[in-house]
Amino acid sequence: MPTADEFWEVAAQVALVRGGLVVGFVGDARQPEMGSTLDNVLGFAPHGAAAIVGISDWRDWTEQAEAFYRLRPAWGRGKAGDANYKYYRVQMADSDGTGMSRSVIDPAPSFSGGLSITSLSVPSLSMPSLNMPSLSGYAAPLPGLKGVSFWPRFFARIIDFILHYIIGFATGILFVVLLAVASGGRPPVSVLHRISEIHVPTFLAGILGWFAYFVICETVHGSTLGKLALSMQVVQQDGSPCRLKSAVIRELGYFVDGMFFGIIGYLGMKDDPEHQRYGDQWADTMVFKRSDVPLESRQDGARFVLALMLGIFVDVAFLMVGLLIQINT
Repeated sequence: MPTADEFWEVAAQVALVRGGLVVGFVGDARQPEMGSTLDNVLGFAPHGAAAIVGISDWRDWTEQAEAFYRLRPAWGRGKAGDANYKYYRVQMADSDGTGMSRSVIDPAPSFSGGLSITSLSVPSLSMPSLNMPSLSGYAAPLPGLKGVSFWPRFFARIIDFILHYIIGFATGILFVVLLAVASGGRPPVSVLHRISEIHVPTFLAGILGWFAYFVICETVHGSTLGKLALSMQVVQQDGSPCRLKSAVIRELGYFVDGMFFGIIGYLGMKDDPEHQRYGDQWADTMVFKRSDVPLESRQDGARFVLALMLGIFVDVAFLMVGLLIQINT
């Protein structure tokens, strides 16, 4: 568990990015009045006066919990909260009572209670600049943007699966043609029978080719054929292009998210305000509509062609090696 000072250092960063802190209350007897002060915020005594300034909601709470997690993943994701709780926005004053120490530029969030907060503050703490692209090694999320939900991404995978199937079929035909040429036009019947069935070598080669296709396309361009067809792009949480390490992690995570026909991924994304599956959370990536991706991170068509060709080439290479191993075992 963090100390009070550790908590407030991170809470200050969260409040600056999100425009304040959110607190939740259970039961009608504990509902505070607007303007009332709090003895603790999120379980810690505030450094200065903490006053209720607005009404919030459960979605705002879950986004705040995710912001804390990105800054300090070792603390866990915190309490999940409940949609039936009452949530409020809190304004923090300096410990000397002089009022706001840092203002948030044009946050202007609107909440279900109909109130609009135009200026919030956080305790005056020594902390790194929030203009940096990452904090504690984790990228700060792009404010105000939501990731693409489950079903468009599901259909993008279907498109990529169809492409992978076509690649596999074409690779099989090419392999038979090369085998016929190498054997003088008459490949052994036993060999043809062996490659007509799927065994462990070709199955593993297919998985590796599928994996490599996604990693290459997402690293080079941010989009596979399916994602580009549905106007999506994978980026880091701070909006920068997807990196190789992140692409590898998120595709390894897909073997978890894709379990039970994608139910694991669906459940992981269902209550996540940024629609991240587990692989995205582990890799610090998000899938945005291309129109929401920062201009400097959008890749052009030529780069997509390069990514697609490289991805298909490596996919074919894995399948060829798998067929060679199969006919020799």
